[in-house]
Amino acid sequence: MIKYLFILLSTLLFAFTASAETLRLNSGESLEGKILKMDENTLFIESHLTAQELKIDRADLSLIEFDSSARSLARRLGIGLHYRPNGNEENLSIKNWISAVDSAELIVGYSSGTQDTFGFELRYSRVFMVEGATDLFYGAGAGILSIDSKRGTIFRFYSGSEFFPLSSPSFGFSLELGVQRKQGVGDVTQSFYNAIAARYYF
Repeated sequence: MIKYLFILLSTLLFAFTASAETLRLNSGESLEGKILKMDENTLFIESHLTAQELKIDRADLSLIEFDSSARSLARRLGIGLHYRPNGNEENLSIKNWISAVDSAELIVGYSSGTQDTFGFELRYSRVFMVEGATDLFYGAGAGILSIDSKRGTIFRFYSGSEFFPLSSPSFGFSLELGVQRKQGVGDVTQSFYNAIAARYYF
């Protein structure tokens, strides 16, 4: 439950801000808005100044500054929390972006109580689509699972999305859904799982 609150508060703290272009007018004024359409003579933008589209003659423009917030996570390292609600697994996540679309991740978790549990997992993910501030990815992972004196293995295949607020693009919040197979710690089991994660990328 604490992890849900952490992710919710982080999301609210680093709220999403819409991307926009800046239009510099010949008069010296500037406008910010999203360009809806344009041709050789006219430009239409959506602006917070009015609920209607603004129509601007191209002859009145001196410069159009396009949003340049394109991000690249290549060679960046992310550290954060990876939480699986079914099973109440809280893990440390260390994610390294090998390229703009490929990443390798180490997930380590330990909990004590009625059972002492330790997990160590290596994962590979690949981004197959970028939609604005959201990456859609798929991947696979394999690891070692220890419950008390029993040791086994775990395999996972998953897909999900990771969201990067434009106001704080170094933060990533992800949702994941996958299938897992556990063996060696009791009966061989296969099941679906879901996970949420929050990371900061250096």
